[in-house]
Amino acid sequence: MNKKITPLRLATLVTLPYVVVYCPTALAQMQSIAANSGASVSSAKAAAKSDKALTLTLVGVLVNGQEQGNIDALYESDSDARYDNQNDRYYLSVDDLAALTQVSFATVHRQDHDRADSSHKDAYKVSTPIGETQISADKIVSYRGKSYLSLSTLKKLGITADYSQPDLAIILNMGWRPSKDTTSQTNGNTPKKIPIDYHPSRAGLLGLSFDSSLSASESRDDQNKASSTNRQMYADIGAYGYAFGGVWGINARGYDYDSGSDYGAGSEDKRPNRDSFGKTALDGFGYLPSEWDDWEIDNLYWAKSEKHLATRLGINRPNSLGQGAQTSGSEFTGAMLAYSNQDISRHLSYFDEDSRSLLQNTSQDYQHLRGTGAAGGVAELRISGRPVARVQIGLDGRYEFLNLDVSQLSLTDTVVEVAIYAYPLARQPLDIRPILLGKRRTNAATDELIIEAGIGRTGNLINSDARRAINNNDTAAHLYTEYGVNNRLAVRGGINTNIQNLPKDNDSISWHAGANYSLSPYSNADISYANTPTQDLWQAQLQYQRKKVWANYQYQARQYDKTVANTSLQNKGSTDRLSDRRHQLLLNYSPSDQTNISLNQYYDDLAIKKPNSDDYYAYTSVNHRFNESLNAGVNWNSRDDRYGYRLTWQDGYNLRAKNNATQMAGTRNTIGISGDNDSDTLSLRHQLDNWTSLGQSISRLHENNNILYQGDISHRFDASQVLHNIGLGSTDSSVNAGYSLYDGQVGWLVDWQLSTRKGIDFSLGYKHRYVDAVPSSRYTDLINDGSFINERELPAWTQNNYVFAKLSFDLFKAPKQGLKFGNYPRQSAGNVVVDINHHADSPIDHDSMRFELDNQEVKASLLASQPTRSQYLISNIKAGDYTLTMDSENLPLEYSTGELQTPRIRVSNYAPTSVPLQLEKSYGVSGRLADAKDGVVVTIYQENKLVQRVTTGSYGYYQIFGLSPGTYTVQAKGYEAQKVDITNDFVMQIMLQPTPHSATQ
Repeated sequence: MNKKITPLRLATLVTLPYVVVYCPTALAQMQSIAANSGASVSSAKAAAKSDKALTLTLVGVLVNGQEQGNIDALYESDSDARYDNQNDRYYLSVDDLAALTQVSFATVHRQDHDRADSSHKDAYKVSTPIGETQISADKIVSYRGKSYLSLSTLKKLGITADYSQPDLAIILNMGWRPSKDTTSQTNGNTPKKIPIDYHPSRAGLLGLSFDSSLSASESRDDQNKASSTNRQMYADIGAYGYAFGGVWGINARGYDYDSGSDYGAGSEDKRPNRDSFGKTALDGFGYLPSEWDDWEIDNLYWAKSEKHLATRLGINRPNSLGQGAQTSGSEFTGAMLAYSNQDISRHLSYFDEDSRSLLQNTSQDYQHLRGTGAAGGVAELRISGRPVARVQIGLDGRYEFLNLDVSQLSLTDTVVEVAIYAYPLARQPLDIRPILLGKRRTNAATDELIIEAGIGRTGNLINSDARRAINNNDTAAHLYTEYGVNNRLAVRGGINTNIQNLPKDNDSISWHAGANYSLSPYSNADISYANTPTQDLWQAQLQYQRKKVWANYQYQARQYDKTVANTSLQNKGSTDRLSDRRHQLLLNYSPSDQTNISLNQYYDDLAIKKPNSDDYYAYTSVNHRFNESLNAGVNWNSRDDRYGYRLTWQDGYNLRAKNNATQMAGTRNTIGISGDNDSDTLSLRHQLDNWTSLGQSISRLHENNNILYQGDISHRFDASQVLHNIGLGSTDSSVNAGYSLYDGQVGWLVDWQLSTRKGIDFSLGYKHRYVDAVPSSRYTDLINDGSFINERELPAWTQNNYVFAKLSFDLFKAPKQGLKFGNYPRQSAGNVVVDINHHADSPIDHDSMRFELDNQEVKASLLASQPTRSQYLISNIKAGDYTLTMDSENLPLEYSTGELQTPRIRVSNYAPTSVPLQLEKSYGVSGRLADAKDGVVVTIYQENKLVQRVTTGSYGYYQIFGLSPGTYTVQAKGYEAQKVDITNDFVMQIMLQPTPHSATQ
């Protein structure tokens, strides 16, 4: 097998003969001096090996796989043959180590009483990017005035060093990347401050939202009475943006209600509204919001956050961060403050026009994994065999992974391991260690302290109506804290003044405390207590989970005043305090992927019991999927002795898009049978094609055996082409029509629903004597007038006529642009909007673009594209200062060959940083020398000014890029000059001929 000859090995082999030729006795003299001169080798180690020969030898060096040239290493040539480790026989000088690895050495002088003893030498204090350590004097070899360390000793510095005999080179591997860039360092070794080119915007609008609904109905309570109409309108308008380094939001809500039960003030006959249904509905569409009965400011705030601290001013609502028994407080107007000793940003609520609180209950269990390994090595975290993170092992042998979100892991199925490597480029780990984790139910990470505090006045004081209704002397104050003690235990507690206080007891306070503990990877326990002026609450919870079994036991105890119960309680005598207790056991078992069984059991020991109610009751359900088409389920509730069942069959098939290019899974037919104590229903749905389906159902009411027939047709159509022309993008639109037949009366409905990816939703519908078997969730959010009756009764819909309309949309505003339909990408950190100006004939409209922030790759999404300008958004960037670099991969060639701008930018939370970049076209010249010589300098001039110079490569080829349109002269010494005209393209195959004089030489 032929030995590989690398450039480094070749350089070393070529150099050695010259050393021997010019200094034939050099090596022999070095050996003689080293053996006979005690002054040359003065360390304790060298003294102990004074009979060993130390010589300088030329070796190559590779650092983290990169060749670094040649150096002189110290070699112990007469080392005892018993020692096979080559690393103990080679030494590197301290000076070379500092230059190659950027490790700094500081001399630690020996004590004065040792100075007379020449065998005691100065030691070194060593500083590396991963820590500090000290090299004792006995590890240092002095030779000809320089200090050397053996390759084996370098492991103490976090450097894995090996001598490679095939390459005649020393290979150094470490967990950091030495940088040769010292331009940003001053004489005092402090980084220079680079000026900021672009700062975040000071204030602006990020988005608007609008949500409105209108409903009008006609009903008749009795066949012998005239019908009455009512109308209901609702609107919600919001805006949010940034200002003063933070984010602001405002929300206003309006209501208007015109009901048949309303009578005019001073009216003597008090007759209900007898206007026709059509007039009532049409009046609603023409009724301006400014004429509505009531408008109010529902939300107004300003918030700001940094790494550890967050603030919110305005209308606030304390968040229920904890679990179990707690007292979180109610809405107030004032100020809130939140703190985390690690990172407050991951606990913040998302701020928009409807944001109500400062912190949110994330239920993210962040844990720290700590351990020990090879100093200077690497620890790799693996989740089910997949590497997810790597950290450097310090010089003390310690490593830690911070903030692993265990809540996202299924510990019953997931294997967590840590692999230890000797150095970053090592292929095989030294050790693989399994890690056992448990889940806490907490917001605080391990070693994290979270604090939320607030103070103000109870209620929303922005509205005048609210101010009149609230006693302004009610002070609202609260304090909540949570701490992750370790990977198993988290504690919490809080205190507040504005919850469950008696009318004459505004100064009382409420408080709560709790703890959550992970007993094992499969179990968790929580205990809590809360105290208010009117009651005491205790709660304990134990949870267990394996792959197929989940169990949760909860115990609750409550003691409260009789005044809270609002009853005379004569049977309780003179007892002032009442007690309630509840035991709850929830069981869930999945014997297979097809079957799920649940059993929920409750036992209540209540001071006030409902008549004819049992202390013990249970709810159970069984669901089973027989195959891909057939599934069934049954349930039973012992409290009301109610049952339910369902059986559904679907046949699957492939849906094809209109262009026959895309295939999707769908169902052709669906047949369902369902029922409960009140009714049984048979339903069928047939999919005619990708866009149209038919449905029919028959329901029988048990009480009177009446039959309800229902049917509908639904058609989905594509309006994207029409709406895209007006900037609304792709849409999903459908029209539905249906009928009902109950008790000999026919009803019908029709509705149209439209939604777009730009955040616009619209629906319009009408019902005439239509009967629903059960209130439809499709319309429930539009009805607020109690038109539905008990869902166990038929018919559930009572109006003769009902019309509804709903419109909602969102708008966002990017810097230097107007309002556009759609949502601004959600983010809690900073963002950068790159405004690229370019030429119209070379547009830039890729959906994504790559940039770098301080050499870290980030992706940007396209916000807008115009003939001469494109905007890209880089979102969720941590606040700080960065150098922005544009990746030329997605740029047209004429933009990528020139020098791109690299501005220094500042990013802050919420406020966008707008960065304008101007792209200029540049081209290039390429060719070769006619005689194919390499290493010849080629220059290019414009109007006698040197523009660039390059050196020819193999076969005399050269390339020159970054040239703007114009006339240039390409020349080289000994060759005829060539004039080149660059217009709007690259010029190639420019050949330089040797001059006649040089050709004859």
